[in-house]
Amino acid sequence: MNPTDYTLLKKIKTGDRTAFMTLYERYWDILYSFVFVRTRDKEVAEELLQNLWVKILENTESIQTDDQETAKGYLLRYLHYRVLDYYNSSKIISSNINIDDSEDPIDITDTEYFEILEEREISALFTMIDQVVSQLPTTEQKVYDMRIRKNMSVNETAEALGISNKTVSNKLSKALSEIREQLNPEYKSSKKLVTLLLFVEMVAQG
Repeated sequence: MNPTDYTLLKKIKTGDRTAFMTLYERYWDILYSFVFVRTRDKEVAEELLQNLWVKILENTESIQTDDQETAKGYLLRYLHYRVLDYYNSSKIISSNINIDDSEDPIDITDTEYFEILEEREISALFTMIDQVVSQLPTTEQKVYDMRIRKNMSVNETAEALGISNKTVSNKLSKALSEIREQLNPEYKSSKKLVTLLLFVEMVAQG
């Protein structure tokens, strides 16, 4: 049985990266389509979604679920108001875009953004990351493990390893840079997966 959004959010709050990946894959397509259909701008859609995923990671308890323990309604409402904010701030007016359209989002035939990632592909990505991390210098491995896998803060990591906060940040930055450098070609071409790594990096900087 697939876990409910409520269950996934509780796990995400504890730093469970698998739960985050599950929620991410569950809603990426429909959320991107929802925003793109209303803005017709890939960069704006990506930015709004990135802000939403960071919100989910950093402020998980703010994400509401309904009686069926799904967050879909909340996520769509949240993005609806962010689209309104976008138009209000940019003073953009277009008679061709209906931001209040309640119909299901149209299909967008853009394989770069709508490729379907199977669970085995996600597993392969993390296996690749683990392999890269295992080849890093010992301190960088420990920093990555504490900051990313165990979701420890910079202060906690620095204290545990007996190094400065700045050193923790530098070591993690090097580790993440090496991971991105070693990405297999098929992963480098996937903006979804690269974005996931950026999410990890952003949270790690918190």
